Amino acid sequence: MSKRIVLAALILLFVLPNASSAAFTENSEEFQNVIKQLDMQGHAEDELSSCSVKQLYYEEVLEMLNSGMSEKEVLQSYIDEYGQAALRTPATDKSGWIAWGMPFAGLAGGIAIVAAWLKKVKGKGTNNQNSPQVKWESEAEKEIAEQMFEEERRKHF
Repeated sequence: MSKRIVLAALILLFVLPNASSAAFTENSEEFQNVIKQLDMQGHAEDELSSCSVKQLYYEEVLEMLNSGMSEKEVLQSYIDEYGQAALRTPATDKSGWIAWGMPFAGLAGGIAIVAAWLKKVKGKGTNNQNSPQVKWESEAEKEIAEQMFEEERRKHF
């Protein structure tokens, strides 16, 4: 009879998970998956030992996982609180398209502005070449003007 009780106790011990194996730690795979996806308000790349914000995130994520929340539920709770800024990379749903598209829209806008400016500058350059030449009434006036321009150029350059 005692052998059966001992055998039943051993079977229950190995079959049923104990409380310590259900607890998540900083080394558990689920925890690491969640932490890799969070931006932590810009502190994701900071050292854990010196960053109180990152330490707080670690504690919160461990607490949520140990309370029974899944990885997706933990991430969703941060997205609900901080929006898409909670994640390192934006989502690929409708709200994520805006986050992915804005850099490209900014780049396209910048290229359009530079192209318009270059077109304007290039247009001014061609107008100056087609402008009529100044006709001097005499060579003396032309030489005097050239000397004045040369003196002014030397003063400023």
